[in-house]
Amino acid sequence: FARHTPMAILTVFAAGTTAILTPAPLVSRRGVSLAAASASLLPSPLPLHTALAAPPRISLTDRSGNYVVDIQKAAAGLEDPLAEPEGAFSTISAALAVAPAGSTVLVRAGTYTERVFVTRPGIQLLAEPGAVVAWRSDKPYEAALTVDLSEAASGGSVTISGLTVRHSSPSIAQNYAVYVPPPSRAASATKVELRDLDVSSSSGSGLGVEGGDVTLLSSKVHDCRNHGLVFLGPTARGAVRGCELAKNKLNGVLLRDGASPAIEGSRLVNNGAYGASLIDCRGSLAAGNEIRGNGKGGVSGECDDGDDAAV
Repeated sequence: FARHTPMAILTVFAAGTTAILTPAPLVSRRGVSLAAASASLLPSPLPLHTALAAPPRISLTDRSGNYVVDIQKAAAGLEDPLAEPEGAFSTISAALAVAPAGSTVLVRAGTYTERVFVTRPGIQLLAEPGAVVAWRSDKPYEAALTVDLSEAASGGSVTISGLTVRHSSPSIAQNYAVYVPPPSRAASATKVELRDLDVSSSSGSGLGVEGGDVTLLSSKVHDCRNHGLVFLGPTARGAVRGCELAKNKLNGVLLRDGASPAIEGSRLVNNGAYGASLIDCRGSLAAGNEIRGNGKGGVSGECDDGDDAAV
């Protein structure tokens, strides 16, 4: 033929009859492509909004916006904090690492064998009854709890409440269960409040403040190998109110080298040396303190500002 028409197919049927069949063209005159025909056989694609939907968001906080630390999570072998739909951390350190200024970290009951560092102002670390930070080390200079604002770029406040702290580290100087070194100049006005703590060190002193404005409230510091409480240096200031400093091997309170806290309404009892030892300091020891049963006497020395220490 002159025209290129589809080849006819001769078909012989079982009954002996024949028929001529002409197959349909692969491409119609209207331009329907083979690709389009093939595409019609594929399943329909998902809507774009479904295909690109984000995975479920996992929160680092509870519904109130608090960072929660729960020792049960560590016992279950879960990771921080993505193993739970609402964040719970297995260590205090992990929660503090991500909590920004202005945050509250809640610590559930349990024993946390870790060193805890608070390094930025604006943090509240609030513990339930029974929450214990226990740190025992053969390395020197390892406090269990440190509030270190030496590199802070701004001021604010820090509150730590409710923790029990147990400590052992074989250093001589700066051997504290709870340690507050001098803050940066930018954070020099930061107020650190330690409230309702129970502190003991089998190797050193309970609380060491070497700078900054630190207030200890309604806390017990006891059975320490050295002093119960030490304020050391000219920038160490603040107050001790409603606390008990008892059964420490040396002094209940040691103030020296220009430190200037006020000791008010507290019990300094049954310590091995003095209830309070005051050496070249500028603080005050109010008459409302109970000072008795100490091995060498109630008070040694006086503050340089002339305030007489009451026994």
